[in-house]
Parts: sequence; C-alpha cells; structure tokens
Amino acid sequence: MRKRGFLTQINPLLKIIVCIASVGLAVVLHDIRAISVLAITLLALLFICVRINLRIFASLAIALVVFMTVSAWLRGFHTSFVSTLRLIAILLPTPLLAGTTSPFHLLKAIQAARLPSFIVLSLMLMWRFLPIIQQEAQRIVEANWLRGVNIANQPQQWFSGLLMPLIFRIVAYADDVTVGLETRGYDPQAGRSNSQPLQWQSKDTIFAISAVAIAAVAGYLEWVV
Repeated sequence: MRKRGFLTQINPLLKIIVCIASVGLAVVLHDIRAISVLAITLLALLFICVRINLRIFASLAIALVVFMTVSAWLRGFHTSFVSTLRLIAILLPTPLLAGTTSPFHLLKAIQAARLPSFIVLSLMLMWRFLPIIQQEAQRIVEANWLRGVNIANQPQQWFSGLLMPLIFRIVAYADDVTVGLETRGYDPQAGRSNSQPLQWQSKDTIFAISAVAIAAVAGYLEWVV
C-alpha cells in the first residue's frame, strides 16, 4: 500500500532503473559489509515509504529465519547470513517499486522507455487485471462458502470449485477487453499523446546521486577495502 512520501514523487523511470541496478548489484556483491549496506538501505526505504501489512511481513520474516537456519546448518553461519542479505536485497526492490508507483505513472514510465506498443499494452493490462483476478477469486470462494463448500479445507475442490470458474472469468474479461479495443478503433501503431509527460526535477537528481553514492559505498567495501 502506498504512502504519501518522497519516493512516490520520484520519476518512475528512474525508480525502475535504480531497482534493476540494485538487483544486479545484489547478485555480484559477496562482502558482508557491502551487501549489508544495500539491504539495510532498501529495508529503511520500505519501512519509510510503504504501508506494510504486519501479518505478511511477519510471515516473510519467519520464512527468512527458517531459510537462514537451514542454510547455516548446511553451509555455515557466515555464508548463510550473506545469502539471506542477498535474498533480501534481491526481493525488496519489487515491492518498493510497486508500493510507491501508481499504475498510471508506471505506464508513463514504460511509454517513456520507447518500448513497442504491444508490450506497453500487455504490461498495462496485466498490471490492471491482477487486482481484478484477486477480487474474482475472492467472490468465487465466498460463493462456494455460501453453498456450504469451504475450499480452504478441501484441496480436492480447488480445481473444479476455484480454478475452472476463475479461468472462465479471465476468458470473459479478455473478450470484453478485445471487443472494447476493437469498437474504439484501437491501433497499436498509431501515435500517442500525453497530457502529463514525465519531467526531470531536482528531487530526481538528488535521488539519483544518493543511489549512486550508496552503490559506490557498497562497491568500495566489496572491491577496495
């Protein structure tokens, strides 16, 4: 869930580039101090800029503790701790980007990257229909519950009671979108106008310099010290 913080006002294309770069940096770092700088920075941004569901966060924290315990038993504490920090640094950029970027601004960033029109449309529709699919799945579960079928306690009913109705709803939504695009004369090759184009601001420069500084500190700890 998004908070009204400084990261929500940063250029979305810049955030995408920084997230990709941070994942790549997390993969190549091996020094525990360097990977700690990156992981702690991402964790701090997550707590400051994203409204976190405490149940989900607790579940993920327990999963990471179990992963580190098993890894420490198999490969030693130092290696397991570095692997856990690397896993955190790889996983955090995605929820951080999603939690601070609206679908509208994400679409503007993808368009600014000059990607082909069919890729932009596909990504936009996927991003738009994920919450709709979640809502439809919840409605199907509730409808089964009203009929006396508790799908959560009956795994044998998942295919016929949940997956099949959900597939039919997805196909129906896809047909509706196709008909809507056709009737409105959608042409993927036509030019696009934008009433609110992306603009580079001073806060974007500060964010970019900060990201480069953090990457430089991590790189210094990794390859120089």
